[in-house]
Amino acid sequence: MGKEDLMICNVSKVDRVTRVLLAIVCIGAALYFVPTAVPKTLLLTAAILLLTSAWFGVCYLYRILGVSTAKP
Repeated sequence: MGKEDLMICNVSKVDRVTRVLLAIVCIGAALYFVPTAVPKTLLLTAAILLLTSAWFGVCYLYRILGVSTAKP
């Protein structure tokens, strides 16, 4: 598997928007509702991962599972 194989878009536009909205919810929850550091860090990490996969259109978990929501 070459480098070009890893960057094939496997996330649809609807999936990207959903990931961005979920990231916003995670950030809001972390900043306003979670008082302790560990859950706050986990929520912010999840938000970063969601935003990264939405930005690049590549979800490595989808790749591992062999799933793609993008149109062929």
